[in-house]
Amino acid sequence: MDIIADGDERIYYDDAFVREFEAEVLACEEQIGNSRKRWRVLLDRRPLYPASGGQPDDHGKIGEAHVVEVVDEGEEIAHFIDAPVSLGPVKAAVDWKRRFDHMQQHTGQHLLSAVLQTKFGLETVSFHLGEEICTIDLRGPEPPEETLHGAERAANEIIFEDRPVKVSYATREELQGLGVRKEVAREGTCA
Repeated sequence: MDIIADGDERIYYDDAFVREFEAEVLACEEQIGNSRKRWRVLLDRRPLYPASGGQPDDHGKIGEAHVVEVVDEGEEIAHFIDAPVSLGPVKAAVDWKRRFDHMQQHTGQHLLSAVLQTKFGLETVSFHLGEEICTIDLRGPEPPEETLHGAERAANEIIFEDRPVKVSYATREELQGLGVRKEVAREGTCA
């Protein structure tokens, strides 16, 4: 199991395989909402992925507390936990089973969307990754069964080639020049 002790701000982009990490708890504030208490925690390191773009957030532990939600607040990543933790150094962990399932589904969605676009001219407009089902919404009428089977076969052929997967960084303008299909709303460098 990898343990990292220092590094980048948003570690989930550069090392999605991190399972355990050490961090500094910068803030822990009680939040009261709905029918339960929870605590909003800020860390100096951010290996837990926040919900974004149809992909659910990571869960895990910070100290002995369970992470129940991770939210991107712009400049900060807020970790909501079920019990308070002390300020200062803490050991934490990612719920690896959940993360790995999301990584596989998310990568598979990108691959299947690319196949649907390039081979069949079907544009992905959104997707939702769930615990049981992952859905991809396409522009236009529902494709016939033979198109879906053809896309599945083509995607599986690429998977069997065991191609490497990498994260690239670029500005919105650079991404447009690379032919990225989805409009990027973020400013600065994006993954």
